[in-house]
Amino acid sequence: MENSREFVLPPFYCPLPAACGPLAEAAGAEAVQWMASHGLCDDPATLARIREAEVHRLMGLMIPQPEDEEVFRTLTCFAHLVLLAEDLLFDGSPSAGGFGAIIEQAGRVMRVMESPGYRVSGADDPYTLALVDVMTRLRKASSPGRVGRLTHEMRRCFAGAVRGISALHGPDPLTEDRYLSIRLDDVAGHLTVVLIEMCGSEPLPDDTWQSPAVLACLESAGMVGALDNDLFSYRKESVHDLNLINVLRATRGLSVQQAVDETMKVRDRVMRLFLGLREELLAGAPAPLRYLLEQLGQALRGHVEWGLTAPRHTGASAENGAAVRPIGSLSGCWADQPSSDDPDPLPCPSVSWWWDQAGQASGRAVTQEQ
Repeated sequence: MENSREFVLPPFYCPLPAACGPLAEAAGAEAVQWMASHGLCDDPATLARIREAEVHRLMGLMIPQPEDEEVFRTLTCFAHLVLLAEDLLFDGSPSAGGFGAIIEQAGRVMRVMESPGYRVSGADDPYTLALVDVMTRLRKASSPGRVGRLTHEMRRCFAGAVRGISALHGPDPLTEDRYLSIRLDDVAGHLTVVLIEMCGSEPLPDDTWQSPAVLACLESAGMVGALDNDLFSYRKESVHDLNLINVLRATRGLSVQQAVDETMKVRDRVMRLFLGLREELLAGAPAPLRYLLEQLGQALRGHVEWGLTAPRHTGASAENGAAVRPIGSLSGCWADQPSSDDPDPLPCPSVSWWWDQAGQASGRAVTQEQ
């Protein structure tokens, strides 16, 4: 295979505003101090990983206008723990204990998350103690329904990650449809939506969450974020990692550059759908849905901004690298038009139903259905 670094990254089509909330830096400093108090920063390599990820900045870019500041600060701590779980458990290869050890550890994390009043013991590790603390804080600051949804989506992330590792090491080659269905879960798209919603002052009703039009809009946004991650993280990944670029090279026999360009076309087709669904749903949308959709649009732009500048993806040192470029200085990274104007659904059953919702959605109609 060709060297995965030999390609030009196309510009990203994202005609949405970007902003980084003023709470991000303070919330990030608090999160690192909090993690250090639980002994999670004692290892220099772990501390470097935390700094290079710039999770606090990602949170500020994804949720620039949190209506509940206490929840935002607590979720910034939680997001740091998600990063550690991703890096330490699901780095694309089985741990020393094999898949069984990964599944066992993920199950332990989930049991802590879903257990109000979990009783810690001397046998619990620092990660567990930190997780108990942050979940206790979230239960005090948010509603049971919202915390329950957060737990559900974390379980979905773990299930997607395990499925992804299994696919990488399994005997059958990945199809494009199978890849997209895995990636939608393991990249934490659903979890991100929940983090945004939890920062709103009013919860989104259950029936709105389950509306086909709303679900298609939220999932398409998650897929855009997943494919953006595939694109801006590809230079540092192996040719064997879980990535649509690698899948397209294998299934279609494409070169690296061809697969990168095709991934961007797939991404832009989904982006165009999301923009259309979002516009339809904003018409007459009640306050909770409007808040979520508006923040979600900014989150997609902010996610790309973060991915193109965070040391985690650029390879620069968080301490020795250049200062982060402000929003607006990445003008050459943005496209005025999508790379594909194909309006047809992707030929993948896992996601093609999203396109059926176009022209059927409106925030007013969703409200009236309840």
